[in-house]
Amino acid sequence: MENELPISRRFFKVMVPGFHAKLTIPPAFCLKLKGEKSEKGTLKHGKGTWNVEIGRSKNGVMWFDKGWEQFVQNYNLKIGDFAVFEHLGNMNFSVSLLDSTGCDKKFLMLEDGKQQVPSQVKSPECRIEKRKPEGDVLIHQYVKGSSEFTARIKEYNVRKRSPYLHIPTEFCHSNALLQNTTITLIGPSGISCPVSLRICPGGKTLYVIMTTGWRDFFSSNKLKVGDVCIFQIDRTNSDSKSITMNVRVM
Repeated sequence: MENELPISRRFFKVMVPGFHAKLTIPPAFCLKLKGEKSEKGTLKHGKGTWNVEIGRSKNGVMWFDKGWEQFVQNYNLKIGDFAVFEHLGNMNFSVSLLDSTGCDKKFLMLEDGKQQVPSQVKSPECRIEKRKPEGDVLIHQYVKGSSEFTARIKEYNVRKRSPYLHIPTEFCHSNALLQNTTITLIGPSGISCPVSLRICPGGKTLYVIMTTGWRDFFSSNKLKVGDVCIFQIDRTNSDSKSITMNVRVM
């Protein structure tokens, strides 16, 4: 009689709408984990290890719960990306990440060696979103999939009456900002400024702007017309309900 094939320890998931909050383990794979009673687990990718809580339903379905959002944000997972999970035992998983083309996601290690972020180099998905309402002056610059964008301050950004700042729409989609009504900005002054986000419909396009609180931010950091600001999401101090962005002024 032929030997039985070993039980598979792997499963894959495609990121679909709603994946940011939790990720359900396929029911067929859950059956293979019946003996696993741990309520906590880990997700390992590269040199990073992330703690997650394991949710369970009465009918045996399991999912990655608290901690999953941080994993998603750190690796900038987006709808259409793939994740291959290999169970190492005791609800610990090794994770391989692929983009929507089925190729490995590209990453760069920051100089401090503590965090990985999607590469902006040699990626077929990279493109620049620019708005040039005034000659060839760059207003916004954004690399697809990045956790930062650049904006040059214009007169309407710092005017006395109803100042505001546009955020690149694709940046908001990629970083789940549309789920938030406020964010916190921290600039060179070190002062934390809560800023309201407003979503403005414009035909087939949504425009997102910073409104209430933006004046406090540019005043406390003495921003002026012509300044170039780099807005970067602080992954260590952000979650699905609260986004913090560090701002550098060039």
